[in-house]
Amino acid sequence: MSDNIQKDPQVILCEMCTEEDRKPARKTCMKCEISMCVQHLQAHLTTPVLLQTHPLTEPMSACGTTKCPQHGKLLEYYCLDDMTCVCVSCAIEDQHRLHNMKTFSTAHKELMEKLNAEQQALLVKTDDENASLEKWEKSEREKLGHSSVRLIEAVTKLRDMALTSVQSSVSARMTSLKTSKNSMQAAQNEKDTYRFLQMYSQVRQDVEKAKAVDLRKGLEPGADRDKLVKEMRESGEKMVKQADEGIPVDSG
Repeated sequence: MSDNIQKDPQVILCEMCTEEDRKPARKTCMKCEISMCVQHLQAHLTTPVLLQTHPLTEPMSACGTTKCPQHGKLLEYYCLDDMTCVCVSCAIEDQHRLHNMKTFSTAHKELMEKLNAEQQALLVKTDDENASLEKWEKSEREKLGHSSVRLIEAVTKLRDMALTSVQSSVSARMTSLKTSKNSMQAAQNEKDTYRFLQMYSQVRQDVEKAKAVDLRKGLEPGADRDKLVKEMRESGEKMVKQADEGIPVDSG
């Protein structure tokens, strides 16, 4: 093996190979906390008892992260209620004993399915919200388009002010949807079960924030829209007065 691979910190090396010829690890045993190459992995793949009791994950630097900090035992289960990895003692004796517990593989499958469903729901929500915004914008353009030629300049500036105000408000809310989309995409691209479960809690927080977003806020009947309409009316009245008096229209 080349020295470059040996020295590359991104490459996880087999811990059972000789120091002079360490090969890239293919899997890491969470129970043994050892990363193994193809050759040294064979025992884990062919011995029934090891297959059943020694969970394998993608190569990783264990550094004690596979053990419960409270009991020092192997993390084997995922608590769906608290969204965290736990050991057998946590699951049957301590604060998680009445919680919804799953094995890593089952939790990975169920949570991935849930994440995919919520991603689709958010896509539909985004499409619906965008359609509402487009409908509102079209309606406002049509209303303002009925103004007289004498007020063309005033109407144009008033329209731009209104759209800029709404778009500025919507832009901030779109950030939550974008963050949630990126977070879900990262989780869906994560093939390693353990890493996926570690990051799922943050993904759920991003999803909940995105689900609470209402891009139409300020456009529906209520105080927010009334305030926007009032500001538009006052600006419009000022511009109409300036146009009637022959004063150059200004949007201030």
